[in-house]
Amino acid sequence: MSLTMIATSLCERIKTKGIELGERTGHLPLSFRLGENQWVVVFRFGVVATAGLNDREREDVFGELKPFMENPHDVQKSEDISIELGGGVDEVGSEQARIQALTREHVLVMADILAKSVMLERYESVMSEVFSETEPIAEKLMTGFHRKVSSSSLKRTIGATLMAQQNMIGRVEVHEKPEVLWEHPELEKFYARLEDEYEIKERNDALEKKLRLINTTAETQLGLLHNSHSLRVEWYIVILIVFEILLTLYEMFLKPVH
Repeated sequence: MSLTMIATSLCERIKTKGIELGERTGHLPLSFRLGENQWVVVFRFGVVATAGLNDREREDVFGELKPFMENPHDVQKSEDISIELGGGVDEVGSEQARIQALTREHVLVMADILAKSVMLERYESVMSEVFSETEPIAEKLMTGFHRKVSSSSLKRTIGATLMAQQNMIGRVEVHEKPEVLWEHPELEKFYARLEDEYEIKERNDALEKKLRLINTTAETQLGLLHNSHSLRVEWYIVILIVFEILLTLYEMFLKPVH
């Protein structure tokens, strides 16, 4: 028997309190069994993974979750894996897994990897846009400040990178393993093979390097911009002092006496 698990990024955050979709089988993340080999896993960071559901059933689930969504995405991103049931040993191939049975534990492990993969894809897309904005900034640094850069745009760039870092570390927890592995350590190898298949660590490391580079470039330019403003203010003060001295000398020695 074959079926598909699909993880979809729906919104910025899902409020899990009050969600009831079927037989609840877990809380962190929230998981439900809807029928034989039919599962739904809801992640607070806005991703929903479904297994064994057709397109209409998935849309029905998304509709029921809509009241619990915060800031729905205009463009949804998805990641999927084909699952073959049967066989005595868990195997992982190119976007495909073969397992003996679709247990709750297997569902949670695969959902965790797919959810992280789809969120990494979203962050990669966002950071690609931000990175393209920092290239002109780096070019301006090389030209020696001949062209001005807006401090507000630099602050937006820094804010975008900090927000992505906060989400990756505080909400998605890409480096953290799912809690189900503490209860079922026999699934460690299965999890590790899936992690390698979707290149979770490599993509996360590459994204973190890009985030650091973007942040460093923007902060450097912002610092130079502030220094330039400070220097300009100092020159204004010097000019005012010189003007005051000249005015005083004029009044003392050159101003006609009546």
